Amino acid sequence: MFDFSTFPILTTERLILREIVADDAPDVLIFRGDPEVQRYNSEPLTDVAQARALIEQIHEWYTAQQSIIWGVTLREENKVLGFYSVQNWSRDHHRAEIGYDLARSYWGQGIATEAVHAMLQFCFTQLQLHRVEAHTIIDNFASVRMLEKIGFQCEGVRREYSWEDDGLYHGSGTFGLLRHEYKVHAPDGKTT
Repeated sequence: MFDFSTFPILTTERLILREIVADDAPDVLIFRGDPEVQRYNSEPLTDVAQARALIEQIHEWYTAQQSIIWGVTLREENKVLGFYSVQNWSRDHHRAEIGYDLARSYWGQGIATEAVHAMLQFCFTQLQLHRVEAHTIIDNFASVRMLEKIGFQCEGVRREYSWEDDGLYHGSGTFGLLRHEYKVHAPDGKTT
């Protein structure tokens, strides 16, 4: 069982998901400062100091065992392309929520799907989860498509859940994936 004593490093064929460090702040600013990437997420960052403060907050959350947020990099370069996270972990109920964002210049290359698969492997094996959830704005079609491709099922939509930059309220989809369902959709067909 995972105990937070050592930050977990996850690897895939193309990616390394690793701990984010202060030196990553300029890379973080690229995707966290991009209004298009943050469209359905949080307020875009405006400078490197804000990115460093966010990295410090991420370390505090990890130390408090509240979340694990990885910086995803390509194996051949150490540049952080996005954040992939596990949070809202309920140890009693064996469930948690995942989140993700990726620099726009890397969209459409399968990186998000590959990184989410790595997180799911970790969730179902190391955290011993039974259920993983993801929440996304329902008209964020790329995010919905990726979740469904991996095997998540839409379990409902919270209507007019968030006020977005376009001046409209958007529904938030709740997606769930159970351990036995992931075995069918895992790249290697298994979780252990």
